[in-house]
Amino acid sequence: MEKPLRLAVALFLALLAVTSCGPIPQSISIEGAMSRAALEGNNGAAFFTIINPAPEADRLMSVASDVAQSAEIHETIDDGGVMKMVPQPQGFEVPARGRLELKTGGKHIMLMGLKESLEVGDTFQLTLNFEKAGPITIIVPVKGM
Repeated sequence: MEKPLRLAVALFLALLAVTSCGPIPQSISIEGAMSRAALEGNNGAAFFTIINPAPEADRLMSVASDVAQSAEIHETIDDGGVMKMVPQPQGFEVPARGRLELKTGGKHIMLMGLKESLEVGDTFQLTLNFEKAGPITIIVPVKGM
């Protein structure tokens, strides 16, 4: 067999081997996004679960939304019996082949200085900026208690 033909067959077999092993892990995905109702001028919050099927960890670095003057990554911590919401400018790591849950009383997104009221049934866009996956924009529904 001539060298170019052998190379073509080898490349074809390598491609066949890779594709027959199943799907290649996809990028970050988001499940269960939601926010609670809040009044214009006040603060709001967003919650969701980040799923990372990749073999490497990623990091949620920052967030942005047009509904608020600013959006920040926060965590509620117990400081000597007093619950405090603390900005996390370094973001949160999303483990390889793992999940990160943002929920009430824990890790969450703060929407500071709402430009409009968030009412039950509304939706808004939130852009999540990841170190490796890049920006991902999600639609966040506003839900009741």
